[in-house]
Amino acid sequence: MLVKTLKRAGIGFLIGIVIGNLIAIMTGSSHTQGITFASKQLLDMAGGNGALAMLLQSVFSGLYGAICFAGISFYDIERLPLAAATALHCAAIVVFYIPVALLLGWVVCIAEILIISGIQIVVFFIIWLIMYFGFKKQVRELNELTKKNHSETDAEE
Repeated sequence: MLVKTLKRAGIGFLIGIVIGNLIAIMTGSSHTQGITFASKQLLDMAGGNGALAMLLQSVFSGLYGAICFAGISFYDIERLPLAAATALHCAAIVVFYIPVALLLGWVVCIAEILIISGIQIVVFFIIWLIMYFGFKKQVRELNELTKKNHSETDAEE
């Protein structure tokens, strides 16, 4: 399971870099007169050094992506109920999001953090509902197949 989690984290790291830089372009360009690859806050923190800001942007958004994807492994723990796995995955993402978003300048105030965290929690609740009803349907179908198989076996005897 560790190898699978590390592979997921690696994929998530790469995807996180791409998405993080897209977020930076979308949010950074609203603060400046052109397209930037890092937020104004991050550029200021890097002392105006664009390369350092870009490196920080890539590393921290990659780490965030790694956490998001590695958290999928919570669902692989069979003794962990679906609701608990979803809650742990959601908590990991939301808790790690806050410092990364503040550091990288994706959000600048508490209201934005609360709104985005709330959106993440709602999305996770929707995912949980979809998975719950999907698994419930699979269990129902398996039970019907089992009953059908038993009734055919009983009829042959």
